[in-house]
Amino acid sequence: MYYSQFGEDAVLREIISPACSKGVYVDVGAYHPIKFSNTYALYKRGWRGINIDMDPIKIEAFRLARASDTNVCAAISSEKAVKNVYNFSNYGLTSTLDPEVAANGTASPTSVRSVETTTLDEVLEHSRYSDHEIDLLSIDAEGHDYQVLMSINIEKYKPKIIIVESSSTSMRDVVGSKVYDYLEKRGYRLVSWTHLSLIFRVDKSRIFRYQL
Repeated sequence: MYYSQFGEDAVLREIISPACSKGVYVDVGAYHPIKFSNTYALYKRGWRGINIDMDPIKIEAFRLARASDTNVCAAISSEKAVKNVYNFSNYGLTSTLDPEVAANGTASPTSVRSVETTTLDEVLEHSRYSDHEIDLLSIDAEGHDYQVLMSINIEKYKPKIIIVESSSTSMRDVVGSKVYDYLEKRGYRLVSWTHLSLIFRVDKSRIFRYQL
């Protein structure tokens, strides 16, 4: 059984040691505490972390269902600025900060609102995890994923596994992407591709079932 939309947590189950009952995750674009969640299976194992979404209704659901996590309503980007959020439904999967993604969608936004963005570094700095390394970083930002990735100090927080949403349709596109280039230069390897999600990991960590 898995909870993730495309089986990402089934892949994580193979990567992460069964003995690893505690860990720290950061889930950006968390959407729902259980449905389509890349972190709920880990939450059930005893992991804890930060769930971030720019929709206050979604974060309220996290506060009710996963109160022992840190749940933050924020729009994450590479800089602090005022940007538009394009919504396509009241509790949907496709809200985005990216105007190009919004313009190229099959439907028009149902609403547009302005928000002040912040960075992952800023959220982490003001959380209980400011001095912790991160075991899993999951990013699902509907076309704004690279900007979210740029907003965290990887050298400080050292995420062991990074999941990033991608619209690439071929391995050539994946390898030629900014996300792949950025992570490959920092010692990450692409170990799985589950439909829209690229899963990267470092070679060695105490959390892994097998070392590369």
